[in-house]
Amino acid sequence: MSNPSAIKSLLESCTYRSGTVHCPHKQLPASIIVAKWQMHNGRWTSWTVVDCPLMPAGLIDCQMSCLSQLVEVTN
Repeated sequence: MSNPSAIKSLLESCTYRSGTVHCPHKQLPASIIVAKWQMHNGRWTSWTVVDCPLMPAGLIDCQMSCLSQLVEVTN
């Protein structure tokens, strides 16, 4: 995506947080990035792990139970 206005719009509709958490599955610390996006109807998605060094690149396939250590889950 090389359109600067499209990139700006995408970034404005996302919220990111990052930090080091303890992975309960692998029993290791991990510096993760989580995000949520604003949908077309104005609502926000749930927090989702978008980067984790303990998982292969592009594959986040876990229960994301580490989320509670980084964000307060609210609806």
